Amino acid sequence: MSGVKRSMRVRVAGAPLSAMGAIALLATGPLSAQEPTARAYLDPAEVGVGDPFELVVEVTGAIEVGNLVDRTLSFRRCRDPSARPPDRTLPFSTEIRSPSAGQAGGSVAFSCSSVAETAGSFVFGPFTVTADGRKLETEAVTLVVTVPDPNAVSVRARLDRGEVELGEEFELIVDVTPPDVEPGWPELPDIGDFATGNGLHRRDGSMVFRFTASAPGTHEIGPAVFEVGNRTLRTEPVRLVVVGDAPALEAHAYVNTAQTWVGSDFALVVEVFGASEMDADPVLPDMSGFAEPPRERSRGRTSGQGRPTVDRKYQVRALTAGEFEIGPVQVKAGGRTVLTEPLRLVISEAPPPAPVESPKDLRATAAAEQHRVYVTEPVIVTYRVLARDNRTGFEGWSVEKDDTLVLPPHDNFQHRRMRSRGGLWERVSLDGRLYRVASEYRVLFSPVEAGENAIKSAELMVQVNQRGRWGDWEMNRAEREGTWTRMTLTTDPIPIEVVPLPAEGRPASFRGHVGRLEMASWIDRTNMRVGDTVTLRVEVSGLSLLAPDPEIAFPAVFEVSDLEIGSVDRGDGDMRETRRYVLRLVAKQEGSHRLRGVEVSWFDPESGSYGTSSTEPFGVTVAGAAREGG
Repeated sequence: MSGVKRSMRVRVAGAPLSAMGAIALLATGPLSAQEPTARAYLDPAEVGVGDPFELVVEVTGAIEVGNLVDRTLSFRRCRDPSARPPDRTLPFSTEIRSPSAGQAGGSVAFSCSSVAETAGSFVFGPFTVTADGRKLETEAVTLVVTVPDPNAVSVRARLDRGEVELGEEFELIVDVTPPDVEPGWPELPDIGDFATGNGLHRRDGSMVFRFTASAPGTHEIGPAVFEVGNRTLRTEPVRLVVVGDAPALEAHAYVNTAQTWVGSDFALVVEVFGASEMDADPVLPDMSGFAEPPRERSRGRTSGQGRPTVDRKYQVRALTAGEFEIGPVQVKAGGRTVLTEPLRLVISEAPPPAPVESPKDLRATAAAEQHRVYVTEPVIVTYRVLARDNRTGFEGWSVEKDDTLVLPPHDNFQHRRMRSRGGLWERVSLDGRLYRVASEYRVLFSPVEAGENAIKSAELMVQVNQRGRWGDWEMNRAEREGTWTRMTLTTDPIPIEVVPLPAEGRPASFRGHVGRLEMASWIDRTNMRVGDTVTLRVEVSGLSLLAPDPEIAFPAVFEVSDLEIGSVDRGDGDMRETRRYVLRLVAKQEGSHRLRGVEVSWFDPESGSYGTSSTEPFGVTVAGAAREGG
């Protein structure tokens, strides 16, 4: 870190490295002929608890640097020495360094200064940084944090009470000496057979774990294991006595409605009182004569008043009209087996003549990222179901996450569904009112002809219900879920202006790809015999999800014995992907042959011009077939 420096410091306070935007910087001094390089280092790499250190990512030999990204760094154990808890974000600085004497080029350094709070080993990075349009990746670096005297650290476990009543809360307290040493997260013993956890708390420098006793008897709570520096510390076991009789085991089944109709869903809830866990999944009765196989929706567990409870909730779709019996559900818990009472359900052919109207506080929206695109240029449309619930002033109604998006035929667009999301709990404002995003779909549309077009209205089939009063705890769980009602919501059409692709400058190899492409190819050998196989691999990055596969040509002296297409890498929700193609070619004729490079042309909508990406050709020498026995 020595040498003459010319600095420009950019402080990005309160923003982790992974959230930093692009930063364009110009290195000073003459440029080096070597390629840009990046490295990460710690100064120093080993510190004691309470000591400062600096993390630096340095790029040399580049003109323009930006987009510093870290995939693994967490700041839970690392904070600005001037910040007060719980503010644990770090201010970062960016510095341009001019070259020192004898140095060919300048450098750019990203750095943050921190104070080590916890003993142990902490990995930072690897970091990815863009330099002169190239992505460089550093190695990960490890910080070792020690305590002044590791052998002086000790841990001890104790209970706030050695004897508790069944269903009563107790505390497992872990004391660390000296108190200024904060060990990492411990590995706790498994006590699920006789207690349920209620979370971790800190009190007067101790770690306090709260539990609720769920089974009578004398129980041993085994050691809690901590990592302090390079040492592994274990607490001594402690003994807990739980008094009281084991609760009676009861099982009940409920449906959320006595009458439904074909095509509608109903909830089936199995609830067990007197156990905190089930020994196995409930054995449900056969409902194939009138319903689809049940889908498990959730699992729950509570404990209180000496009466632990565990439940399973299922969603079932009715298929056949009539009056049916839902037979007993078999439940195993605590080594005992119990059966629920059978249930009655009436399924009608159709909904009631006056169905519940869609509430005004339930909306369906469709939004396009662009309204003016070129032919074949992809555009993403986001479909959302918005609901006003008890957090947005919309009391009583709830929307089931399992809704369905129905798209009409589109003659002027190809389309492909992307990943959907449900239960986002994101809040958005629409027409001056606050809504929750109940679910979201993303669809990629690609226009096939120019002109004034529109993405047609779509339908969102949803299930809504009006819950019972949650304060009425005498009401069973299924009744509290309310009665589900199917509704259809319709989005507005979206106008799209589609611009024709220019004819000027269009390459002969252009097949409609819009967006820049990158390509690479490999072969596993260049010398072979007749009858041998050469493997050609081609990778194309930047393809639209709807783009056609490139044409891969090869000489007639080879024949394809195997072709693999479709190995895809796609970012979460990304509209572009990387495809890999593997061709295995069998040589039929000896001689020197040339495998032509693969060429794909594309149109860049930002510059309004065409471009071509291609791979290098390969020369292959094929000798005559080997003689038998030779």
